Amino acid sequence: MRKLRIDICLPMLSLIVLLSACTKIEISTGIDADFTAFLSYRIELDVSDVDSRYHNALQRALNEIGWYYQEELDFVAELNIETPPYTLTMTRRLQNNNLEQAFRSLEFLLTNENITPFMMVDMAFQNSERQSRYIINASTDIPHIMSLSNADEMSPALQEQLNKAIETGEGTISLTMPVSELVSSTHQANIQNDQAVMVVPLSFTDRTEFELTGTVNFLRDGTPGGSINEIIQEQYRLRNTIFIACIVVLGLILITLLIVFIKRNKRADS
Repeated sequence: MRKLRIDICLPMLSLIVLLSACTKIEISTGIDADFTAFLSYRIELDVSDVDSRYHNALQRALNEIGWYYQEELDFVAELNIETPPYTLTMTRRLQNNNLEQAFRSLEFLLTNENITPFMMVDMAFQNSERQSRYIINASTDIPHIMSLSNADEMSPALQEQLNKAIETGEGTISLTMPVSELVSSTHQANIQNDQAVMVVPLSFTDRTEFELTGTVNFLRDGTPGGSINEIIQEQYRLRNTIFIACIVVLGLILITLLIVFIKRNKRADS
């Protein structure tokens, strides 16, 4: 288990939550089907109830955050400050050749104190010839993060706006992982095409934590497969297909031999 210091996400949370009355933060992370580990932030600001005098400040804040993450932290930033709601999406991807490399890359992203949104990360990976097993446990605590900032030095009016923003803030943490069989999860996970997606509500007023445990089974060629039952059924189907193909080939050979035999007999009779 690794406890982390949160430095870079402090200005992100404090600035955005401070200046906006309605903030939505979506954090996405995990490993995709191509073994690419990723960490992404999407910040959405609804400025419909914010005094127009503060719109420029919001736009500058989003632009500065996007610039910093792109230029200093190797994220790709996409910014929309032309029409509301204002949005900023920042994503960092690390490509890998296999699942074990991808898991180590994901661990680097989630434990890097410069970019992680989590205060605690606990990850483990076991690999064998035909199966890999992993566990991911993480948590964040926005109220605690805010307590570490200089929010108590703000004026009463700004503190009131900040408290309102925290109460109305919305967010999610989405974890996407390759999985053949889901062992356990703290929140509901949807599985499709051997990928599990678990969406965790992000609390602005309490601690947010989650855990996911899964296994990935591998086929003979090393590619990820489905569950053990699915792999066995596929092997049965393959064996039956080969058996039928052999029967068909044998039948064709027998028919060919029979035709040749009949033609020879006709030639002999003539």
